[in-house]
Amino acid sequence: MAISSGKGVRSDFWDRSQPYWCWAAILALAAGLRIWGPLGDPGIRHPDEFFLVYWPLYFSTGDFNHQHTLTAFYPAFHYYLLAAFYFLYFALLKLGGLAWSMDQWVAHQFFWGGDELVRIGRWTSVVFALVTVWWAGCVGRQVWGLRAGRVAALCTAVCAIHVRQSGLVAVDVPMTCWYIGVVWAALRLMGREDIPAYLWAGLLVGWAAAAKYPGVLSCGAVVAAHFGAGRGIFDRRLWLSSVAAVGSFFVATPYTLLDFEVFAGHFSSELDHLQTGHGGQQMDLGWWYYPSVVLPAGLGWLGLVLAAGGAAVAWLDARGRVLLAAFAGYYLVMGAGQLVFVRYALPLLVLGAILVGGAIVRVGRPWCYALLLLGLAEPLYGSVRMVQLHLGGDTRSEARQWMETQLPSGSICCNFGGWAGDVPVWTIEGLQGRIYHYERLWGRERLDALREFILESGPRGPFYSYAINLGNNRYESGSAEIVEHFACPYVILHRHQLSYSRIDTVFAEDLAARGELLARFTPGDDAGTRYDPIDAYYWPIGPFGALRQSGPEIEIWRVGVDAPARWKDLPRALAKAYAVLGLAQLEAGELADALALVERALYVDADCADGSRVAARIMERLGRDREAHDFFKRLIALEPDWATNWVELGNLYRRLGEEETAVRCYARALELDPDYSDAAALRRTVEGEDGED
Repeated sequence: MAISSGKGVRSDFWDRSQPYWCWAAILALAAGLRIWGPLGDPGIRHPDEFFLVYWPLYFSTGDFNHQHTLTAFYPAFHYYLLAAFYFLYFALLKLGGLAWSMDQWVAHQFFWGGDELVRIGRWTSVVFALVTVWWAGCVGRQVWGLRAGRVAALCTAVCAIHVRQSGLVAVDVPMTCWYIGVVWAALRLMGREDIPAYLWAGLLVGWAAAAKYPGVLSCGAVVAAHFGAGRGIFDRRLWLSSVAAVGSFFVATPYTLLDFEVFAGHFSSELDHLQTGHGGQQMDLGWWYYPSVVLPAGLGWLGLVLAAGGAAVAWLDARGRVLLAAFAGYYLVMGAGQLVFVRYALPLLVLGAILVGGAIVRVGRPWCYALLLLGLAEPLYGSVRMVQLHLGGDTRSEARQWMETQLPSGSICCNFGGWAGDVPVWTIEGLQGRIYHYERLWGRERLDALREFILESGPRGPFYSYAINLGNNRYESGSAEIVEHFACPYVILHRHQLSYSRIDTVFAEDLAARGELLARFTPGDDAGTRYDPIDAYYWPIGPFGALRQSGPEIEIWRVGVDAPARWKDLPRALAKAYAVLGLAQLEAGELADALALVERALYVDADCADGSRVAARIMERLGRDREAHDFFKRLIALEPDWATNWVELGNLYRRLGEEETAVRCYARALELDPDYSDAAALRRTVEGEDGED
């Protein structure tokens, strides 16, 4: 039954004669399909979750400008919301007797915690998802009546892509929720003429945009409702609604205005990104990709056909045209480029589910029930398979558990495949990144003040080193040169049809010929399975084939003998991380910063060989050769069997004019490593054949 007045809307919704158990059952189904995401392993995260888990902690400083210190990829609204939840959680912990200060708690979460925050953020997304289901039902009811509303809510509840995204700490599900809320508020304007209704619609538009910039496209629904009701362009209520939208946007994300120059630069970059795509991969324009791939994956092929039928029905009614305006505005803008992440289509999927409701109620009984069951079958199957994959776990979790029990702490692992599929063990490189980001946001002095607390509250589990970092893209697919250079006793490979986990075939064959396979973890047969090719998210969008769990295929190989590690425990791991950061600053020519970092490395662990090595090189660069000599001698005492140390010490003696001592150092290096890269030149020097340099 179409609703013709504001009073009718309220009485239809609150009519106690309605079987509310039906709505409760739909929401229960939606919740049941989505809770497995938040209940899953918080250590396995989508790459974008890092921003929304850790960056809101920065607001503890009292600085709420997310654009300079964090990221302006997204507006601030969801950052602020999550920060409120995170700090409310801290307040509850304090009431429960937590002895830590806020600074300590923030540092612990940033360095060692985070799992609790991941769960809070994921549950927040689930709540938004459930509100979206409810709002979809409200919209369907407003356009076509109660039965259509229930079908719309049910189709949204089982939408496989919506289920897939609902368990992530991300902005797409919340923005979709606000977007559908705008459509609901816009439809209310068809039967209401009061200013509060217009202001409410404007507020929701602002919040949708403040959650994620494309949310502003929801304003098309408000404009369509206004003109569909026969009101003019100069009607002050429309302009008041616009003011409310702009005002709520800037209140929810104020630094887009207060720091407009930075916002404009980032926003311009995002527009370019939308046009050119992601990661250099060539994709179809969204105008084709969304209806041919994403909408069928979320709604099913029959659902897509029904949505098209619902669109034809909607065109015949003013309320239906509001729904179409919301769909068309988003589709035309977001489909105009090659940046076609599956998650970007969430508003289209929910609006499509509402259109399905409009199509099904146009079919007479009992055929409408048969059509509903057939239409629900494919997306419901996809959603159930999502649940099964969550219950099956992730290959990276299994590999992490194996590594932590089987590989010695301090092992150097040459890790190939790409950054997104890495096994998430504690690593020197990960600790290095956290030091860098914490100092960038909170300052080095605060980290110094909290250093003892960080050491005391940190994990007692094993630490490793991944020889391949984010910056070594050249070697991501495998390199024998890297294995030899770092003397890695272990090699870790991860493969997947996603481009984020690729292994060079020749390297893999060579590894199989000379290495020993220790463990393999496979998610099952993914032949025929489809993923979002530009998203580093190892969750299929369907079909699912024989997959048992998520994640890439992972292999762990032994190619050498474990060498004694000097950073098996947390203090030594922290010292090494400081030293590695110091080396990076030295190579960048930032000598003062490099020295400050190395001093911290040696303070935490006076026996940090890397700290002594970098300190010696800094002293050389500063022309303080005698101090460099002392550090090199300390390094030799710590690592007497590494040829490079003797060569560098010999080079220093030559500069000091102590040629005889330098020759003895070179001779010792040749004894340790006759195949040293510069062995021929060293032999000439030792044998006195090189003449004057």
